[in-house]
Amino acid sequence: MKTVSVIVDLPTKQTNQPFTYLIPQDLIDFDLLGHRVRVPFGKRDLMGFVVAVQDISHSDFELKEVQSIIDEKPLLNKEMLALSDWLARYVFSYRIQVIQAMLPNAFKAKYLKGLKIVGQLSDDIKKQFFLDKDEINFLPEQYDSRQLQLLNQLISQGKVVQTTTIAKKNRAKTVKVLSNALSEQQLTDLLNEKGHREAQKKILAFLQQHTDDHFQTKELAEILDISPASLTTAEKKGWLTAKQMPVTRNPVHAISVAKSQAIALNPDQEKVFQQVAQAIDNQKQETFLLEGITGSGKTEVYLQLIERTIAQGRNAILLVPEIALTPQMIRRVKARFSDAVALIHSGLSDGQRLDQWEEIRQGQIKIVIGTRSAIFAPLDNIGLIIIDEEHESNYKQEDNPRYHARDVALWRARFHGAVTLLGSATPSLESRARAQRGLFTLLRMDHRAVSGAMLPTVSIVDMREVWQKEHADSDFSPDLLDAVKQRIAAQEQTILLLNRRGYSSFVMCRNCGYVPHCPNCNLSLTLHMDSHALKCHYCGYETAIPTKCPVCGSSQIRYVGSGTEKIEAKLQALIPNVRIARLDQDTTRKKGSLEKILRDFGQQKYDVLLGTQMVAKGLDFPEVTLVGVLNADTGLNLPDYRSGEKTFDLLTQVAGRSGRSGKKGDVIIQTFNPDNYAIQYAAKQDYEGFYRKEMSLRHLADYSPYFYTLQIAVDGPDQFMASQAIDAVADFIKGRLAQQTIMLGPTPKAIAKLRNRYYFQIILKYKKDDNLEGTLRDLQSVFSERLPHDIYLSIDRDPVSFI
Repeated sequence: MKTVSVIVDLPTKQTNQPFTYLIPQDLIDFDLLGHRVRVPFGKRDLMGFVVAVQDISHSDFELKEVQSIIDEKPLLNKEMLALSDWLARYVFSYRIQVIQAMLPNAFKAKYLKGLKIVGQLSDDIKKQFFLDKDEINFLPEQYDSRQLQLLNQLISQGKVVQTTTIAKKNRAKTVKVLSNALSEQQLTDLLNEKGHREAQKKILAFLQQHTDDHFQTKELAEILDISPASLTTAEKKGWLTAKQMPVTRNPVHAISVAKSQAIALNPDQEKVFQQVAQAIDNQKQETFLLEGITGSGKTEVYLQLIERTIAQGRNAILLVPEIALTPQMIRRVKARFSDAVALIHSGLSDGQRLDQWEEIRQGQIKIVIGTRSAIFAPLDNIGLIIIDEEHESNYKQEDNPRYHARDVALWRARFHGAVTLLGSATPSLESRARAQRGLFTLLRMDHRAVSGAMLPTVSIVDMREVWQKEHADSDFSPDLLDAVKQRIAAQEQTILLLNRRGYSSFVMCRNCGYVPHCPNCNLSLTLHMDSHALKCHYCGYETAIPTKCPVCGSSQIRYVGSGTEKIEAKLQALIPNVRIARLDQDTTRKKGSLEKILRDFGQQKYDVLLGTQMVAKGLDFPEVTLVGVLNADTGLNLPDYRSGEKTFDLLTQVAGRSGRSGKKGDVIIQTFNPDNYAIQYAAKQDYEGFYRKEMSLRHLADYSPYFYTLQIAVDGPDQFMASQAIDAVADFIKGRLAQQTIMLGPTPKAIAKLRNRYYFQIILKYKKDDNLEGTLRDLQSVFSERLPHDIYLSIDRDPVSFI
């Protein structure tokens, strides 16, 4: 018997395994590996993915048949099947969740419920419920309770059965196009006729020159400078034929750039290029860590290495940590490589992502650029994978499947025998420690690429002194305000970083101290003046700004703290002529808004770019000569052992935006903790000094990279039940772990309530524990069966955040 193993589209503990199905006779000669199929599962039909094909001599139970294939071509090749198997086990996730993360959203199944007549029904019921059809879509909300009761009776009597249809969402977009419908002789005769209007003459003359071409109505009307109504009339006359044609939604094609050429590399860049290029030429699987100061020209090295890879007949992936970095990067890559480039990130529509994915799969693309999910691009024959700003936590997925793009990149590099290049001015301590041990090859670029460009001068402003002198809550020190004014006068630009969006951090009653909290998350709500609302940035809850305190009735409502919206208004009041562009999640929600803000700032339509950490990384504007950090302390006191590293990274990265073109750059860091080691090392742009200091602290505290860390979390809608569950988890694993493994907890998470669920955690720290993997597998499969249905268990390997 020829059978297939299918992973069904049902992410549960019980279905996290392949199920065996017979291949029907009409598909016996068809290679089903990697295909989406429709299969019977219990009393319904499900979509599934074929992960193996095999011949078996017999089965101990009766096998069901695959009902049909959904797509003409397989969605998963052998590499992706192997990757999904490994990754699901590595990150303790269901395999179907990994497969869904690898594919565009358009491939997710849409299940349509239906009712089908299989017995004798009265004509009245057929007409009332089935509209004289044998099968209908079933939407319960369209029926009243009496009708639903009757339908249930018909189902229980076996006269009607429930059906499931799997609708395809991955359909190509089509547009209406017009083409010539006339013969050569007909065109000649019509052109010789008199009495045609001017628009009709234009249409006939155009068709004579473009007999085989297709045009959209709007496009053709613009070419001929006529109204669309004239084309409609020509269509009715039979001069034009209309039909639907598929169109590719490619965001890269819409980007207009001038062709660029490779530039001469400086000695630092050349040394790095030659070392990596040698590994590319030898098709040697090797991982490089490039530690290059801000402005050292890492991007140009990337481009020339990609060019070298393509010359070898191989393809490349380039990852960036945030959507904010993709516009500038995609422009530089397209300018060098034209249309052999695809773009993948969450800001694209489902249709755009689908079309980009299809172009990659069909072999039309040489280079894929994107954020975290682009690492799953179906690119074949990979020769180079670049992860820019490799230290960024955005490369780690925070929910299932909790993968890190770097781990997937290293797996794919091993599969293809490819080179992996990790680049950053501030490499993660984990990557730097691997390079120290020789697991990665360490490369350095210590000078800025532009001749004469130097690292900016950094000064620290002690806001405690400013507070005492000003006797008020001041967001701008006199030093920073004067420096901004000087840049405006010199027609230069400024970037201001405040890692907090909204107008104010929270609202407080001055009389009794009441602070409005989110009812779902138990966190203080953030004030947004643009929408006149209090918002929760975690669950989206929104309510009106109170005019009176609901506790004491006082009208003494005070806005506490500052967000980007408030800073924008305050700076506008302090410098009336300043032109400010604000860059945060609130101003970039609209499609294309991010690209427009950055493009306008690059064209000097604004004096100041104010934003959250979106402004800190990868941006390259030659006229920016001042960077101001309004509050460097925002992330310092978070309950996370990486808080010092994250603060150092953010300050170093944003400082690097200043003085990149040869003009002298300045950075002003405002802080209430001027003596903090992370701020001090960032001010000196001293990564090596920070690395040594932070590693000594990690060693004392037994944290990464000296120990691996793993987080086990439990969450549920009832605080007591969730607390009981995490205690039971602790009891289950405690006796099974190696003595050297350190268990911290159980404790509530730093944010203990989120979206009406309560969160508890256990942190494991270990170096080598042969029992750990087996214990966690048992925890996931055996123990989790005992949990109530609304209590969830999750395991996060190497978490990047503990909040």
